[in-house]
Amino acid sequence: MAGTEPTGYIAAVPKDLNKGMELVEKKHRYVYLLLIASALVIIFFVTFIYVGQLNRTILDNIINSISEIAEHDKSTIKTYIEICWEDLAEIQERFVSYGCETTEDIESRMDLECEASSFTHIYLLTEEGALYTDRCGTDSFGGVDGRRDLLPYFANGEQRVVARFDERIPEDGEVKERILYGVRLQDYEVDGTKMLAMLGVSDISSIQDKMVIDSYKKDGRSRGHSALVDMDGNYVVDISKEGYRNKYSNLFDHLSESISSEMTNEEVAAKLKNRETFAFYHSHAGEEHQELFYFIPLDKEMDLYFIMSLSESVFTEQSKKFVTMSMVMLVFSMMTVVVMLLIVMKYQTKTLIAAERARSQREFLSNMSHEIRTPLNGLIGMNHLIMGNIDNEGQRGQIKEWLRKSQSTANYLLSLVNDVLDMSKLQAGKVDLISEPLLVSAMVDEITAMQADNIRSRGVEFIVEKEIMVPCIEGDATRTKQILMNIVGNAAKFTPKGKWIRLSVSQKQTDDLHVITTYRCEDRGIGISREYIGKIFDSFSQERNRHTEGIKGTGLGMAISKLLANAMGGDITVESELNEGSTFTVTIPSVIMKEIPEYLQEGMEEAGAGALKMDTGRSEGRPVKIMVVEDVELNAEVLLEILSMEGFETAHAVNGREAVEMFCNSDPGEFDIILMDMQMPVMDGCTAAAEIRRLEREDAASVQIYACTANTFQEDRERAMQSGMDDFLTKPIDVAVLLKKMSRAVK
Repeated sequence: MAGTEPTGYIAAVPKDLNKGMELVEKKHRYVYLLLIASALVIIFFVTFIYVGQLNRTILDNIINSISEIAEHDKSTIKTYIEICWEDLAEIQERFVSYGCETTEDIESRMDLECEASSFTHIYLLTEEGALYTDRCGTDSFGGVDGRRDLLPYFANGEQRVVARFDERIPEDGEVKERILYGVRLQDYEVDGTKMLAMLGVSDISSIQDKMVIDSYKKDGRSRGHSALVDMDGNYVVDISKEGYRNKYSNLFDHLSESISSEMTNEEVAAKLKNRETFAFYHSHAGEEHQELFYFIPLDKEMDLYFIMSLSESVFTEQSKKFVTMSMVMLVFSMMTVVVMLLIVMKYQTKTLIAAERARSQREFLSNMSHEIRTPLNGLIGMNHLIMGNIDNEGQRGQIKEWLRKSQSTANYLLSLVNDVLDMSKLQAGKVDLISEPLLVSAMVDEITAMQADNIRSRGVEFIVEKEIMVPCIEGDATRTKQILMNIVGNAAKFTPKGKWIRLSVSQKQTDDLHVITTYRCEDRGIGISREYIGKIFDSFSQERNRHTEGIKGTGLGMAISKLLANAMGGDITVESELNEGSTFTVTIPSVIMKEIPEYLQEGMEEAGAGALKMDTGRSEGRPVKIMVVEDVELNAEVLLEILSMEGFETAHAVNGREAVEMFCNSDPGEFDIILMDMQMPVMDGCTAAAEIRRLEREDAASVQIYACTANTFQEDRERAMQSGMDDFLTKPIDVAVLLKKMSRAVK
């Protein structure tokens, strides 16, 4: 029985796994169906908009085309009318030049002018309304219709006139459609009678021939017509549409019978009065398509409008082909989207996770300035103090303390940079915490040192209280300092001059092995509104009011602090009242360290570089020689100086090619260690390491090669190891770690 496997238990695992996978797949299936449906809706919506925009574009093009044709026809008609007016003026001038002074002379001359001109009749209108006509005109005009009153045409001081002037023949009832042209005369008399105007009558066809629309004919049938109307809507010329000929004498009568129209008669009349250029749709009963009416004024001196009307079928025919193509594109797009979605279904989850991680990293990187600048401010300040007191022998102890704090702040900045690189883990709740011994009091002192100058420079009192019963605990010092730096830094920003900030730490032992450390940051600042307290731990959240104007921040610090505290098994709470201040309480459970490690005791007793001294400079009675391969001069200078101080013999190469040549020209076993920068000009570190390993000499395989790089990604480590390197040093290089590795390499 000892060899019998618990098969029931083993079988249950895949069963549960399959059940879970089925649930995941079912959930994904619904998600994919929703995505497909959404995509189809979007495609349909976009295509609908596209088709509508296409029709609008076609309509705009048609209107532009109509506008061009109308402008051409208008110019032609206007030019013709102006020529008629000029002809009448020239006729009157010839009357004067030929000395026509009697009625007989005038009538005789008008006969000749009528025969030679394009006019069917020529008249002279007296100021009393009497007419002098050519003989042909006398018979028809005077004998048939009687004398018309033509004075109203010039009643408002008109200088030139053009109007409809039909004549009806009584014998057969036929109406001859005519156009009347007239020009006012100045100081012209015949037989003592003062003449008012020279008039000419021509057949309407003289203008109709200039208004024919040929562009929109189909199967010999015109789908458009044009017309001239006066400002009251009366037709002066109307062509090409049999339904209008002799049926309507006024445009508004025609529009009144429409079953749908985009403009009322009143709106049309107002636009005519204002001499606007405009267009609108209207339709009549029995007509298959709507018509587009286009109106354009003829001229300021001519109270006439030129109209073009075009059937909607012209537009639909031109857009039908494009619409058909759009529908084909729609079907093709739908099929393509469905196929593509089906193909990427099994990769969708990974893609979404990767996209979310990338988004989180981008947001974090773009808002991390606040987190870095606060400790950097302390570091710059302490460096300034050191430089100002470097020659002061009485400040030697203080300078050592400043150097220790600078080193601590630099290490904290390094930890923040590391946080930038793995923020995706932090937001996903998978941040790697370090459990190591830490001194609570020393950690609080470091935070105090980094924040004291910032707070006191604002005129704010900074109080630190410590009630520590367990001096050494297990925890993540970097993460804990990050939380407290965020909280104390925020208190400094929002506490006005003359107030105070208190940072206190206390402990409560829960059993022989565990303790809960409570950090409280209390301030008498501007406080937080009740509405905002619930959002304070949200990412990129900041309260905006008159008290916070001009105070900058990413709104990310408290969100990071909350995530870190929860990851360590603790929590953060906040109490606040507007204008009264705020209290942030951080509780973190920890394991008690019964004994303080020796290196922490040394750190308490002695700070600075003296603690790093090790007897590592010699191997087998000779100096250990290290080749430093570094292209940045400052980095090389610092590293060479540190190694020389520790008793190592050093040599410097500025790139990988020079390093290979230096190693080839050295005696076997001359170099014990090579510190190889990975990114250099001419030849990078990995290529140089690989070339050294391939050399046919005994020490090529035994020399210790360490990769030195600011890149900390796993793929960089793997590339360094694959090139033949032995270990990895991350920039900025920790001197203590460097010396430990060098000591290990020597041994």
